[in-house]
Amino acid sequence: MIWKVSEVCIKRLFPSRGHFQKHWNSFYSTKASKSIEWPLGKPNFNHLPPEERKDINCLDFSFPSKTDNVYTRNPTFKDSFSKAIRNVFNSKVIGFTIEETESKTMAWLKLRESIYQQLRDKDLDMKISKYQLSLSELIHPSYPSSLLLQLHASDQVSDTQWKAILKKSEITTIDKYIYVIGNVFDFIYRQQILPVVTPVKSSANKEEDVDISNPAEWFPEARKWRREIIMHVGPTNSGKTYRALQRLKHCNRGYYAGPLRLLAREIYERFKNEGIRCNLLTGEEIIDELDEMGNPAGLTSGTVEMVPLSQKFDVVVLDEIQMMGDSDRGWAWTNALLGVQAREVHLCGEKSTLPLIKKIVKMTGDKLVINEYERLGTLIVEDAPIKNGLKGLRKGDCVVAFSKKKILDMKLRIEKQTNLKVAVVYGSLPPETRIQQATMFNNGDCDVLVASDAVGMGLNLSIERVIFTTHMKFNGQEMVNLTSSNVKQIGGRAGRFRVASSVVKDMRNEKRASIGYITAINSEVLSAVRDGINAPVEYLNSAVVWPTDEICGKLMTHYPARTKVSTLLQTFATKVEQRSAKLFTLSDLKNRLNNIGMFEHLHEIPFFEKLRLSNAPVKDLPLVKKAYVEFCHTIARRETRSLLSYPFSFNILDLKCIKNEKITLEYYESLHNIIMLFFWLSNRYSNYFIDQESAYELKNICEMIIFEKLDRLKRNPYANRGPPTANALSHFTPRRQKQH
Repeated sequence: MIWKVSEVCIKRLFPSRGHFQKHWNSFYSTKASKSIEWPLGKPNFNHLPPEERKDINCLDFSFPSKTDNVYTRNPTFKDSFSKAIRNVFNSKVIGFTIEETESKTMAWLKLRESIYQQLRDKDLDMKISKYQLSLSELIHPSYPSSLLLQLHASDQVSDTQWKAILKKSEITTIDKYIYVIGNVFDFIYRQQILPVVTPVKSSANKEEDVDISNPAEWFPEARKWRREIIMHVGPTNSGKTYRALQRLKHCNRGYYAGPLRLLAREIYERFKNEGIRCNLLTGEEIIDELDEMGNPAGLTSGTVEMVPLSQKFDVVVLDEIQMMGDSDRGWAWTNALLGVQAREVHLCGEKSTLPLIKKIVKMTGDKLVINEYERLGTLIVEDAPIKNGLKGLRKGDCVVAFSKKKILDMKLRIEKQTNLKVAVVYGSLPPETRIQQATMFNNGDCDVLVASDAVGMGLNLSIERVIFTTHMKFNGQEMVNLTSSNVKQIGGRAGRFRVASSVVKDMRNEKRASIGYITAINSEVLSAVRDGINAPVEYLNSAVVWPTDEICGKLMTHYPARTKVSTLLQTFATKVEQRSAKLFTLSDLKNRLNNIGMFEHLHEIPFFEKLRLSNAPVKDLPLVKKAYVEFCHTIARRETRSLLSYPFSFNILDLKCIKNEKITLEYYESLHNIIMLFFWLSNRYSNYFIDQESAYELKNICEMIIFEKLDRLKRNPYANRGPPTANALSHFTPRRQKQH
């Protein structure tokens, strides 16, 4: 059916605007809405006035504006503009097929929204005065955000040029405006609307046929098993992970899944020292323990993101299962819990997960066994904060702060005011350096440890007393109070290593375990910490999930081919959250979208490769991001390169630079992140990223320099943040290697 009715005819048929709107809205909802689909959702018009959002088919050709600008001050401009835009509506929105009418209406509203945004710009007049209309914009106007600038600049072009463009012997200002507005409308329609609409498909092909409502069903192979889910629940230092590992040791095929690379390596080294064959599998490091026949070991220690859901196991241990509620990484624990193919799945973590796990296990049809443990030893919150400030510190103390700057400030202050030697641990330190610092503290080479909340996970430490410097931390947007779970996790490290040692030696000697103490730097912080320790358990309400690549691939087939990956991911997130059970929430897209934004324009990288690359461990550091873009170009061009063939300043990996304070600690941390990112990519694109041996040499030297710089620290390198100066790097030109 073709709708060929002009605006004049409309007004004759429906004398009042309200009458027309009622008729049009009825027509729109019953016919046009069934002609096309909006797989990414209909466009939102948040910048339109509220009254227009309620009545989106408004035929008003004016633009009410409270801002003083050329539109409100110049009646001639306003009148010409209104007549031109009315003409564009009549010629480009009215008189098309049903599906075209709907999509063109959306383009029309997009155009109006863009005009409103420009009219609200307080600098509009200044921008108009400085705007120069280019030849390309004159011939093909295609920037909606500068429409008013283009209209006002139309007089910069001679009438001779306009006659050639419009192919008319006589032209008026309205002719020019119609040409510019019409071209901008066409751009919006073709580039912003058509790519996100599709014709209605048969019900057999509808997106709803891809079941995303129940994440448990994303893993059909695991649903074929009747698994035994064994929970080891208890506070820090209760021996829960130790018990799960005892079961893992005695199976033929098993996997330990830890939250950190350094913890996976610790379990790997522990098993090897006990004569148990074990592989190591992390994003950056893969070690196969091969026998004389070339067969890998049956046991693997790795990070949770690397759990192979397609393999079959006897036992899988998921450590720190409460991380399934983490908005960024929680999907890895949840997907492993739902999808791992194992006879026994051992979950180690806090009691806060218990009700949620019960609901999930009921959904998967598995058997649940719960083992609850008490803390081994005693944890005491002291009655008063430490006396005499930092001079009240003693050997075996761990001082907790929540930023690199504050941690290094504290290290320097303690060493200046006392005779104590300080080790430090914070998240962006290389894991190997963290282990070195922890070892120095445990062995007594350092007296005091200053650490972030990284101390609460993945390190065995001989801490006698935990001292909080604050009860708040920055969550990426604002300062927030520590949760009771945070306080218990960090404070529970007091006494942990000695207690763990006693558990390993003799489980009957639990009563003899050491006592751990908790205090704070002042009374206010101590009161908040005491409340956190004594607070009732905060139970998790939902687990964070993310659709598998297979699910994403099936959903992708129902979207227009030109749709951006970032748009697809955002749409997936919305739809899964709307349809999945209330037990699940979607992973935070921030890190993924930041990564995608760096390579989305590289069309040579296929969709599934982009999904994989969205998970790359890219630190929020300028040098690391720049390196990541270089690496993505390598993938897009299908090149083969070693790390030394990139233009990075690896020549500063020289022991002579240790004393050079102009080359900052953060710069070396960035280089280390680049090296580890290279390993991550090399393990996934071994044909593109080669020569891991040279990369390992660079990694070891970088870690040595970072360790030495920390040991010799005389001033805080983060007091005045910034990249290394040009002078600092002037003598260190990048060392390049001939490309392969």
